[in-house]
Order: sequence, then structure tokens, then C-alpha cells
Amino acid sequence: MAAATHDGLTGFLNRNSILEKLEEELAHGQRESPPVSLLMVDLDPFKSVNDTYSPLAGDAVLREAAARLKSATRRYDSTGRYGGEEFLVVLPGCDCAAAAAQAERLRQAVAAVPFPVPHALTVTCSIGAARSSRVAPDALLRRADEAL
Repeated sequence: MAAATHDGLTGFLNRNSILEKLEEELAHGQRESPPVSLLMVDLDPFKSVNDTYSPLAGDAVLREAAARLKSATRRYDSTGRYGGEEFLVVLPGCDCAAAAAQAERLRQAVAAVPFPVPHALTVTCSIGAARSSRVAPDALLRRADEAL
């Protein structure tokens, strides 16, 4: 895993790499016309984990959340750390209904079992979804953020 393309804490694609992947999938979608959806995942309320426990506990929550997100994504989806406690999931070939179903799988994967840091800690997430309709990556990001 290259440090230039991956987030050192979660192992996911870093911000620049996930945005590049989004651009690639959107370009492919314009040529081939399969739908591309984007999920923006935000851990709730993450700031309180760092404030109440410690930044080390926050890092452990991020690692565990990443592992749960990875376990619930399809092999050909791309997941990246967008910033802080936000993640992006690029879903090639996903229409609105499939993206909503995938978002629910991710939400359940994060919230199903308490996180073991520093003790049993319930973590949930909010997810905004947007589907490409031949828009620029920035517009799709804005749509997902607004949906969040």
C-alpha cells in the first residue's frame, strides 16, 4: 500500500486518490452509460469521542469503522477517507435503489455492534447518497454532502 495514495490510519484511499477514482468512474460512465453513485459517510458524533476519551481512542474508532465499511462494500467499490471522520464510497454500476440499499448495509455494519474502545462504545453514521447524471465530480460531491 503506497503512502502517496492511501490513508495511513485506515488503509483506505486518501482524499486525492478517492477523488481521482470518482473522476475515473464518472468518465467511464459518460462513455459507457452505467450509473455511478457516491456515498458520503460521516461518523456521528465523532468529535465527542476525541473530547471524551482521547485522540488515540478516536483513531481506534476510525480504524474499526474503516474495517466495518470495508467488510460491507462490494469488491469493486472504492472507499476513501475524505477527511477527519468522513469517508467516500464510489459505487460503479449503482442506480438510486442499489445505492440506498448499499448505504443501509454500511449503516448497519457500523452500528451493529459497539466498538471496543476504550470500552463498549456505540458509534453510528449518517450517509448521504447521490447518483451521477453526467455531472462533474464537484457537483456529485455537493449533492452527496447535501443529502448527508
